[in-house]
Parts: sequence; C-alpha cells; structure tokens
Amino acid sequence: MQMHEVGIRKAYSILIPAYNPDDALVTLVEQLRASGFSTIIVVNDGSDASSDSVFKTVASIVDGVLSHEQNQGKGAALKIGLKYIAETYPDKLGVITVDADGQHLPEDVVNVYEEGVSKPHHLIMGCRDFSGDKIPLRSRFGNQATRLVMLIGSGLKLKDTQTGLRAIPMRYARQLLDIPGNRYEFEMNMLTFTKRLQVPIQQTTIQTVYENENDSSHFRPILDSILIYRMFFMYSLSSVASFVVDVGMYAVFIYLLSPYFDTAHVIAATVLARVISSLFNYLVNRKVVFHSKARRSLSKYFSLVVLQMGISALLVYLLFLLFRQGEVILKIAVDSFLFFVSYYVQKRWIFKK
Repeated sequence: MQMHEVGIRKAYSILIPAYNPDDALVTLVEQLRASGFSTIIVVNDGSDASSDSVFKTVASIVDGVLSHEQNQGKGAALKIGLKYIAETYPDKLGVITVDADGQHLPEDVVNVYEEGVSKPHHLIMGCRDFSGDKIPLRSRFGNQATRLVMLIGSGLKLKDTQTGLRAIPMRYARQLLDIPGNRYEFEMNMLTFTKRLQVPIQQTTIQTVYENENDSSHFRPILDSILIYRMFFMYSLSSVASFVVDVGMYAVFIYLLSPYFDTAHVIAATVLARVISSLFNYLVNRKVVFHSKARRSLSKYFSLVVLQMGISALLVYLLFLLFRQGEVILKIAVDSFLFFVSYYVQKRWIFKK
C-alpha cells in the first residue's frame, strides 16, 4: 500500500511508548507510515542495549525518538510523549497512542483515527473482544476485574479498560500531564478523570491480537494490579482497620463501664465504639484514600453512615421475610453490596475533588 493511495493522515500524531521492543516495532512504524500517518513519535522508556538497533532503525522512519535514561514506566513514557507533542504540534486535533508490541493492527489505528476526526472532542478507545477462547486467561481476568472496578469507582461502563489504542483530544492530552501514575495505572487514572474533565468516550471495536500468550507484555500482574486498584485497595484496608478499631474500642468500653451498669453498658459501648471507629474511618478515607479537601464532607459522611445502617436493617428484614432463614448470610450479602455502593458514593459525592 503506497502513501499516495491512502492519503496523508495528519490530524493526529501517533505516540508509541516502547520498552525493550523487538522488530515488531519496526514493522509497526513502517505500516503506520504506509497507512499515511504523517507524524509518529516513539518513546524509548529506558530500554536495554539489546534494543539499540531497533531504535536506530525506527529513528530513520519516524519523526522523533524521545528517551528515558532509565525505565520509568508506561505512564511516564506517555506523559513525556504527550508533553512533547502538545508543545511541538499544538494545532493537531490530538494524539493516538499505540502499543509497540504489534497488538494494534494498522487498520484498527486507521479506524480509531477516522473516529477521532469525526468526533474530535471525544476520547476514542479501541476496545478488544475478550470473549474468544484464544484470549489468555490473565488478560480476560484482568479486563473483567478492571471493568468492575471502573464501574463501581467512576460509573463508567467500558468494554476494555486496558486498551492502549486511544485517540486523545489535544485539550485532554495537556490536562493528562497532571494526572498521577507513572506505570500502567496511568491509563486507568486517565479514564477516571474523563467525567471530571467532561470528556465523552467513544468505544470502537478493534481486532484482538495476542501472540505467544501475550508474553511480550511488560505488565507485572501483582505490583501493577495493586497500583491500578490502589484506591479501592486502600478503601478496603481502611474498612478493615475501622472494624478493628470498632471491636477494640467496644472491648475497652465494656471493661470500663460494666462495673457501673447492669446491661446498659452494652448499648453505650456499642454506640461509643461506633462513633470513634466512624471518625477514624472518615479521617483515613479523607486524608489517605481519596486525598480530598471537599467541604462539608464530615456531615455528608455521617449522613451516609446513618442511611447505610437504615438501609442495611431494612433490606435484611425484607429478605428475611422472604426467605425465613439465613439471617447471618443475608446480613453479609446486604452489607457486602452496600460496601461497594458506599465506595462509589464516597468517591463521587462525599470526597469528590
């Protein structure tokens, strides 16, 4: 395919972060050039010397190769590329990010480009289909897990949260430079900021390509998953710590009050312990989990606590009337559901930045 046959595609710059790439990167940039893309930037994210020949060949094809002396992560590579493109090509509609390992086919990049041209104010996401039998288990599981977390945490219902093929409007690209995260969590954080920055999302189906069980991926399943799900993990740990505080303070108040009361000390200890553990949970969530400076968050938080207790009691009662057994199991099921609802409400309303 010759460039004059397809025309020159210059509305978007192509940005490719690369770490220890092989010849698949050379093939990719050659195909993107043949597809008419006029501006291609590659970021060498501190790759080993074994990739020097690859970058030397790539440099003769693309418009620029940026480099980190040491590996800093995909998010950091994307940021340096976004900053460079925003400063060097400010009149472009935006930036299309493409992975370096050959998982994104040139025709899909073209499709995302065309979507971006028709909807220049949208974040265009090239979404893969994870229903096939040939999809690696870790990829299928990772996508399902991040979809659930994204839905709970941000209310975004996405088919593919981990895709690296995205057409990013220039306005949004500039704002992304201030978003936290230097590794894979940056791409997730990018999505959670879409509502705040009022950037609509367009999901475009692309082909799903995995070679050798996706062993070229530099994704670290445990560490990078912790970074991606950090806020939800911290929220969960905060809840566990608050439970420990609640039980501990209850035991302390039972010990202190029992000499002076016959039975009322149980109620008093329960209320006092719950107030202290709730204050503890509020402070941890505000300062550590959500890093919020939202006003009137204390009154909102305790309104949620009261409402959540009332809903829990009501739902458990109604379910017990329906099933007439399993009170403990019903309580666990209802409170587990309310746990996720509470996370969403706190993130989106109480501690909204």
